[in-house]
Amino acid sequence: MQKGHSLKLAILTRCQESFSLRIYRENIMRELTMLGIEVLPFTEDDPVPKTCDIVWEPGLAGSRSPHPVLENTQQPIVATVHGAGPFMMKRHEIYPNLFSALRGKIHEHRTLAAWRWFRIKVSAIITVSEYASHEISSIFDLPLNIIYSIHHGIDHDTFHINGERMTIHRNYLLHVSQYQIIKNVERIFAAYTQLPAENRPELVTIIPRYKKRALIRGLRIITVSLSQGEIAKWYRGAMGFVFPSLRESFGMPILEAMACGCPVITSKVSACPEVAGNAALLVDPRSVVDIANAMKRLMEDKTLRDSLQQKGLLRAQQFNWKKSAEEHLEVFKNTVRTVRA
Repeated sequence: MQKGHSLKLAILTRCQESFSLRIYRENIMRELTMLGIEVLPFTEDDPVPKTCDIVWEPGLAGSRSPHPVLENTQQPIVATVHGAGPFMMKRHEIYPNLFSALRGKIHEHRTLAAWRWFRIKVSAIITVSEYASHEISSIFDLPLNIIYSIHHGIDHDTFHINGERMTIHRNYLLHVSQYQIIKNVERIFAAYTQLPAENRPELVTIIPRYKKRALIRGLRIITVSLSQGEIAKWYRGAMGFVFPSLRESFGMPILEAMACGCPVITSKVSACPEVAGNAALLVDPRSVVDIANAMKRLMEDKTLRDSLQQKGLLRAQQFNWKKSAEEHLEVFKNTVRTVRA
């Protein structure tokens, strides 16, 4: 880049992207614009803008293949790869049936085939945790020195503690996720049934796409999608947030709950410990007994709940979208300088 020249960043925006990917892309785009970057969005049906300095593909995750529109571009490419879960997990922990597993296997083969050319084209990889960095390096045969771990931010205008947290009678445990097998909902339910029925708090689960029936006394299942503001209110009112996922590349709900002053139970595997730090109870996600014991500890120990609340508030403050965007920008600038050197 010439001195005084604003970086021109072309961003591939996919027609289909998950809610979490859209939140990530939109927040980074907004913050980059505020940092003076000229953002040039283009879709899968458009050519790569010829005037850009660098191209960013923000939406690779799981077995989503690099898009062919990038194959012939002459500009340097940076891609965000959010994780490689389907390549790492056991089939029954990802896919609900054999047909889905076979279809998933086909997608995985296509993705690995696409990475044969993309591995040569891409100049740098951004991912969301150190855990994901090593996972991606292994699966896609990439050197670690081109992979940059940059944590997400969270929306502190939505997820925060306020007077509401101090006045609500906190008599329920909470779980929030877009339902997938890896979110470990069935073990959460099983752990809840191990708590004494006569004095256990209600378990509220906000799990859009969950279609099964679970007739358990004290269990409340909400399957409609709620706004972020509504979910924040549930966090602020909860005795504790139960999130023992089998695998997370990051684990945004951990920080959202912490920012709302809600004590957290999460997994001691994948990226969950990296995100939670020392501010959560860590459990073996495959152990119903371990999950139940953590729930019981939160129920019975107010000192523990207060301690986790304070640690969580401090932990959540370390994650914001401005900081994340600044770290993205450093990768973009360094990539342009390296390619042009």
